Amino acid sequence: MHKFDPKNLKKLDNPTRRKYMPPYKTLERFGLKLKGEETFLDVGCGIGYFTIPAAKILSKGKSIGIDISEEMLNYAKERAKDIDNIEFKQCFEYEFPIESNSINYVMLSNVLHEIEDKKKFLKEVKRTLKNNGQVFIIEWKKINTNYGPPFDHRISKEEVIEIFKTMGFELIEDLEVSKHHYGLKFTLSNNVI
Repeated sequence: MHKFDPKNLKKLDNPTRRKYMPPYKTLERFGLKLKGEETFLDVGCGIGYFTIPAAKILSKGKSIGIDISEEMLNYAKERAKDIDNIEFKQCFEYEFPIESNSINYVMLSNVLHEIEDKKKFLKEVKRTLKNNGQVFIIEWKKINTNYGPPFDHRISKEEVIEIFKTMGFELIEDLEVSKHHYGLKFTLSNNVI
């Protein structure tokens, strides 16, 4: 199972990534916009690449970033030190320090391919979601590239859709995120947890 090495955290925010996956525009394409006091959860938040912009978009709401790496979280906290509506917490892979039914949006950016037991992981994601909550997925396309995880560690769009369906989610939208990434947006089927 391919896991991102925190020693390479500087790779998570660079001019190439910002060119192909600008964080604000990407979140807006997923439909993230200020409506009220929504809460955004970035699972596997790393350096806060999406957590920080989400806090700024949801200025009346809250953005929470969780990660298993203390090193990543410390870096993210430093980057977000002047933002009031953001919080970073350490988590376990299948256990999030998040209240049940409390999250409007869950972001999983380049996380699923690192998870061994995807159903157990998604059960925890589902637990955190409010009715009408949405999940934003960004994953590496199952193609060969000269960077990113190895081809055989990547998870195809079709496989992700199938796993989510079996876990009670409904596909809302299929997005082209970049030439190397696909995006999927899900909600709970029949809005039932």
